[in-house]
Amino acid sequence: MTIPELLSEVGIKHWCVLRADKHLIETFPLAKSIIVFYIPFTGLTRNNIHFKVFEAFSKAAEVGVYLAKRLLEENVFACYIPPFAEVVPLEKYAARGGLGVVGRSGWLVSPEYGPRVVVAGVVTGLEFEKTTLLKDFNPCKDCFACVAFCPQDAIGLNSVKRYKCTYCFRCVLVCPVGMIYNEEFI
Repeated sequence: MTIPELLSEVGIKHWCVLRADKHLIETFPLAKSIIVFYIPFTGLTRNNIHFKVFEAFSKAAEVGVYLAKRLLEENVFACYIPPFAEVVPLEKYAARGGLGVVGRSGWLVSPEYGPRVVVAGVVTGLEFEKTTLLKDFNPCKDCFACVAFCPQDAIGLNSVKRYKCTYCFRCVLVCPVGMIYNEEFI
């Protein structure tokens, strides 16, 4: 079974594969590439956003562990990388693979869902690449909604102070890209 078939089997539509760079190889010496995918979370309100994020996080774990297990069964090196893992900058790999751009908030901003996605990955010993570059997609260029609504001043014009972030997700709720997936508007 191919990677596209495996991902399709578990309902993943948005994914990319990139060749392992120096950072991945230093961290995972057997790495040849990384499969990056995202799980959208929709139907958001201020009261349910944490539940929706953790639901997407759980789905990402289910998919990532399944994919890694299937690759390991084929005697191929595989290691699941969960969302928010500090060791691998998944959002940057996703952006490089054409899934979106890294927004001011540090979240991946996809063309369809905006930052309403949880990004995960699987580092693998397979060598291949599937990348679709986004053209002219830079929704954050003249937008500062996440900066303005961050109650902790964690989001700056060009950087994020992770140590200040309380994961209130206001930056996600106010992003105009994909706002149709909110049930409630701030």
